[in-house]
Amino acid sequence: MGDDGNTREELVRLTQLLVVEGTKVMAAFAALHGLHQTDVEALTRVMVAQERGEPLTAGALAEELGLTSGAITAVVDRLERAGHVSRVRDGADRRKVLLHFSTEGRALAQEFFVPYGERSHAAMDRFTPEELEVARRYLEAAGAGMAAHRQWLGRRDAGAPAARPGPATRA
Repeated sequence: MGDDGNTREELVRLTQLLVVEGTKVMAAFAALHGLHQTDVEALTRVMVAQERGEPLTAGALAEELGLTSGAITAVVDRLERAGHVSRVRDGADRRKVLLHFSTEGRALAQEFFVPYGERSHAAMDRFTPEELEVARRYLEAAGAGMAAHRQWLGRRDAGAPAARPGPATRA
């Protein structure tokens, strides 16, 4: 494949702008509902995990969000008080407490994701299925690259050497 540096740089720039805009959208939605931005992210992760059939524990949610046990307790307490999540003992292992999305939490998520989905679908209508497949592959690879970068930053924060991460693998 040809290496068009200008196109690649433009994709990096546009991806950065997309991430920034997504952060602003999440902050605006959180403020509109009197929530912390972290609460909205936590609620989203609880919903996604539950829909996959793999509800999260508070510890797993803390790990996904990069929070301490004390901080995640505060987040889950706020979400539970607001009626968005509940703590439920695991039927298979009563020692485990799983986080479940409530009806109120689902309604809040729909208020966020339904209009977003409609706007996304309207944007996608301008592309062929083949172009969308290329976009999907790019976003999947870019997401993996972002996760690798976050992990690299986490290791640096923990005192690991500051060696630069290698290039992302091709999707």
